[in-house]
Amino acid sequence: TPRGFGNLLRWILYAFDLDYQGKETVELHGAFTEFLIAQYAAGRRCVLIIDEAQNLEPETLEELRMLSNVNTSKDLLLQVVLVGQPELAETLNRPDMRQFAQRVAISYHLKALTLHETHAYIRHRLTVAGGEANIFTEAACDALYFLSKGIPRLINGLCDIALVYGFGEDLRQIDVDTFIAVIEDRRDRKSAVEGKGVELCGRRITTQQ
Repeated sequence: TPRGFGNLLRWILYAFDLDYQGKETVELHGAFTEFLIAQYAAGRRCVLIIDEAQNLEPETLEELRMLSNVNTSKDLLLQVVLVGQPELAETLNRPDMRQFAQRVAISYHLKALTLHETHAYIRHRLTVAGGEANIFTEAACDALYFLSKGIPRLINGLCDIALVYGFGEDLRQIDVDTFIAVIEDRRDRKSAVEGKGVELCGRRITTQQ
């Protein structure tokens, strides 16, 4: 999500494998519109997914709204999916973003996972990656849920770090002790875990945000 729609539009053309070099914004817009029309005529659907969309400035979102004008009430040439942190919703709720918000057909807020969902989430990702589902012990998954508060991004980060530690120690399984080592080793650095302290297996661990 770079600043300035001209740059963003170049990234969009790049993502769709279109020529973007040496073109002005009007030319970029025209080339992309022609591409969408050609894809629609061929029976293909174009979907533009913008991650970290909370970084987009209101002016850039307005330009995206104008870009969606290629759609008509009958023909949907382009679907835009914005993925971002809660700040994105705050931006879209601004009065000057009313026209853009009216274009949003569906919105969904991913809530923190429950303990059961955290276990299932970890097992699923391990299985999809081709690993064994029980690499993390049940107690380790419990600790991970407590540390991450069920937030997927924190779950991913803590799991990645724990796997690196486990690899370094030549472990076959990741247990609670591994997470204790992770937290203790990172307590003097910026931590992904909020709060001043946690207690795992009767041990008090001090963390810094």
